[in-house]
This record gives sequence, structure tokens and C-alpha cells, in this order.
Amino acid sequence: MPKPRGRGTSAEPRRTVKVSSGSARARRHGKAGERAGAKAGPPAALRDGQERAPASSRARPRKAKGATSLVEAAVAKRPAAPGKRAAAEPPAAPRMRAARARAGEQASAAPPKRRPRNAKAKSGADDAEFSPPRPPELDWDDTPSEGAEEALAQRWAARGEELFQQLEGHGAALHEYRADLKEGRFVWIAPSGRVSAEASARLLCSWSCATSVLIMAWADPLASGAGIARIDGMPAEQDGIDEQGAWQIAMRAADACDAAYLYRVSSPQAWYFLALDGLTFSPKRTSFHPGAPVCLVLRAIGEVREAIASRAEPADVVRDRISALSDSLFHQARYAYRDTDWVARLDRTGSCLSHLAKRIPRAGFSAIAAGQRIDEWLERELAVELINALSLIEDEWSLFG
Repeated sequence: MPKPRGRGTSAEPRRTVKVSSGSARARRHGKAGERAGAKAGPPAALRDGQERAPASSRARPRKAKGATSLVEAAVAKRPAAPGKRAAAEPPAAPRMRAARARAGEQASAAPPKRRPRNAKAKSGADDAEFSPPRPPELDWDDTPSEGAEEALAQRWAARGEELFQQLEGHGAALHEYRADLKEGRFVWIAPSGRVSAEASARLLCSWSCATSVLIMAWADPLASGAGIARIDGMPAEQDGIDEQGAWQIAMRAADACDAAYLYRVSSPQAWYFLALDGLTFSPKRTSFHPGAPVCLVLRAIGEVREAIASRAEPADVVRDRISALSDSLFHQARYAYRDTDWVARLDRTGSCLSHLAKRIPRAGFSAIAAGQRIDEWLERELAVELINALSLIEDEWSLFG
């Protein structure tokens, strides 16, 4: 019968516990860690710039935990020798940074170098010496400035005041004037019918009140020989010109042809700007007889007929054209051709034109109540009727030409 085995009995086999601090195994493991760290540690440390984590120790015995813990506690209290500490813990990889990072830090840490003033001036002179020359700055805006236009207006206003003072000094300031462009003659006529003052006249340009078109004298076929010569840089015809613009163009033309005075002859249809020279108060001819108005009437009626036939102008513009021509003929009959045989013919033609202008309906309640069709452009039937009527008037006046 076997004897019972108990704690502290002689029958129990003795167990020998070898207490070890694990230094041997740590040395072997440390050497292996050193070799592994030498192989794999530096590249990772150079790449990441971080310390390599210590390898886990596997030298702790699985048995005799209590003794081992006591010995480890004692070892932990004592300061470890440098050799043992290095053996127990694998050496950390040296903290090394990439060459780019060190170069960036050195560049940022280095203070900026200041260039001396003389070197800067010298480099600027060298750049200016070798740099290509700059192109000249040109001003392509050839429109006259406001200062030039104002000076031009003041100069011609002063000349106009001078002309008025001369006429007033000779008692001719309030006399009527007449113009005969074919003869190049401009006269002031006293109430008695005698010519009180005379000057030579040239046509500069004409401006239509209805269409706002300005035509220079050299571009007007009916004014050939009675106007100024062509001026370089000035267009022959301009559209959309207002009253102020017409005055500005006429003053520039008068400057270009060295006119003594600038005079405007107005009519209900158009303005005519004349250049006057050689003013005298002792004219050679003391009487004035206007020429036949045939060319004036035929020209005006032909322009209206062509505008209607081309259908390039709205109905309102055509109506204003015909009305302005009618008023102009009435004005000539009462003013330039009074007491002549042309008064009755001018009045009759003016009445016919006034009737034709009323044929074109004007937008309003009266036209709507009358049942008239209102459109921006002329209807074909109405345009044909107006063209036929104007052609009959032209045929009548052509007999006197």
C-alpha cells in the first residue's frame, strides 16, 4: 500500500527551482536584437525619424513566478549597469533626418543676405542696358478734346460778334440777307431794296433737320462749283448729327479753309453753313435779283421720292420730310421770292406737299377712330401713290428748267 504523499514529507520528491534573472537569455536575445536592429532598424529610423519599439522579452520563466517576480523587483530597484542595460534593451535607432529636411531647416534658419545698395543699382543699370527698348506709346484717339472744341467755339463766336458789330456800325445789323451760291454772293438788303453790305460766300456743308444727315459741299452734286474743296480727314457725309455736332463740323471746316466769318442760313428743311470773305459796305451792285428756284425744288422733291422708293425710312421720317419741304417752299415764297412770279408756283407746290404729308397717318386716337391702319413703315399702295404724285410735281417744275 503506498504511503500518502503530503507537503513536507520525505516521500515527496524534491523539486529544484533554478532562479534566474533571465540575463543569459536576455544577452542572447539582445545580441539577436542588435543584429536584427542593425539590419532593419536604421532604414526604418531614417525613413520615419522615430525610435524603434523595444523587442518583447521572452526570457521570463514560466515556472516559479513568485521567485522570479521577487528577483525582478530587486533588479529593478538596483541601477543596472550600462552594459546590461544595453543588453536588455535593444539599441534605439539614431535620430536621423532626411537630407532634404536638414537642408530646408538650414535654409529657413539662415538669415537672408542683404545686397548692398551699389550692387542693386549696378544690377538695375545692367538690366536697363541689356533690356530691349520699349515701343513708343501712341494715342490713337483722334477725336478732338473738350478743351479744343471749346476753344474753337469761342474763337468763332468772337468772329461772329465782330461781324455783328461791323454790321451794326453801318446800320445793317437788322437788314434781311440773301444768298446766291451760283454767283458766290451774300448780301444784306435794306427795307428800300438797296444792298447795304456784301460778301463772297462758299458753301461749307448742309444739315437736314428731318434726317439728321450732314453733307459736305464737295459731296453735294447740286453745289458743285459753289462750295469748298475737299478737306483731308473729314468724311463727306455723316449720319445722326445733332445741332451742336453740325456747328462743330462747320467750324472745323471754316478753320480748314481759312474763312473770315461763319454764317448759318436756316430754312424749315435744312441748315446751310456758309464761309464769308471780303466783307464790304460799298458793293458794286446795289440791287439783288434771286435766281430761279427750279433747281432747289427739283432737288428736294427728288430726295423725298428716292427715300420713299427705297423704303429705307420709317413712315414718321417720310412724313416729316414732306412737311419740312412744304414749309420751306412757303418760306421762300414769303421771303426770298416775294414780289416775283415764283410766289404762286411755290405756294401751289407747298400746298400739294402738305396734302401728301397728311396722307400718312400719325399714331393717335383720331387715326384709330377713322379706321386708318397705323404701321411703322409705309404700306405698298400708299408708297406707290406718293411716288406718282411727286413724279407729277417734278415733271411740272422741269418745264421751267
